[in-house]
Amino acid sequence: MFLHKRSPRGSYYLYFLDGQGKRRCVSTRSTLKTDALKFLQTFKQSECARKTNLNRVSLTAFAATFLEHSRAIHTHKTAESNATALAEFQRIVGDLPLHKVAARDIELFLAKKREEASVWTARKYYLALAAAFETAKRWGHVTSNPFRDVAKPKPPEVQPVFFTVEEFRSLLGVIHDIDFADLVVTAVLTGMRLGELLSLEWSAVDLTARLISIRNTTTFTTKSKRGRVMPINDELWRLLLTRRKRTSSESRLVFHTHGHQISQSCVSHRMKKAVRAAGLDDRLHFHSARHAFASWLVQAGVSLYEVQKLLGHSSPTVTEVYSHLQPEHLHGTVNKITVSLN
Repeated sequence: MFLHKRSPRGSYYLYFLDGQGKRRCVSTRSTLKTDALKFLQTFKQSECARKTNLNRVSLTAFAATFLEHSRAIHTHKTAESNATALAEFQRIVGDLPLHKVAARDIELFLAKKREEASVWTARKYYLALAAAFETAKRWGHVTSNPFRDVAKPKPPEVQPVFFTVEEFRSLLGVIHDIDFADLVVTAVLTGMRLGELLSLEWSAVDLTARLISIRNTTTFTTKSKRGRVMPINDELWRLLLTRRKRTSSESRLVFHTHGHQISQSCVSHRMKKAVRAAGLDDRLHFHSARHAFASWLVQAGVSLYEVQKLLGHSSPTVTEVYSHLQPEHLHGTVNKITVSLN
């Protein structure tokens, strides 16, 4: 910890190492050394008090408390992801005191996960652990979040795999269960996520106004934590009207098995089986119907902004993965500007 004046007439700056061993500096806002020394003394006292007041715990102890907290406020899927991330982090870096976790430990962990799995897995763990350490900071276990000093893993851009219209018709040709066919068609006509579809209740479907309200309930939370409204097109309106007459008395859910909610793993398994029976690309899965919804709209000239709103993406950056599908539209856009060269 030392004082330094960047210019003869400038203020003194105090340089110090933070809790992660990274050099930081703060202005004393004084050009006089006597005042700067007073600032240094006060700063030392406050740093000492802050470190003394840390509620120091081990990684294991924090994980136990945090996961109990996570299961109380997060969805089951998020809580399980947090548990896996913390377990993997501890496996690789050891049971460190939480306040001793540094950038080098995190970089070691991320490198190991890239090697063992993929950059996508490393990114998933980074996001979960960074959020956990924000909670640790709020609880007074650490003075700063070490993940903020490490770059988030950036996976290469991969274009989503989606059904063409012809492929989707082939898929429906091998699905003989009308209830499963209704679910798959609804997915491709709305772009709704599987969790949203399996939690959809008839009370959220307005066949008069032709709208579906995708909303949070006591048993389901949307990925973005926000609700949205999905318009029902003519084909889907006819499907839902027929389905309501046939099944609405069985359950409050639009899609169910004998009145009970269907598991996502069951749907994924049945979809993969149908994809293979139709002889389609094995990379296609249930979420590919959502990609098809977005891709077909973009190919039809719908703006990415409108597609973003329909999909419920929190950021336009996520929707830009479909931008390569609108070259003709983009040609029309750039042709709106010209210069007179003749």
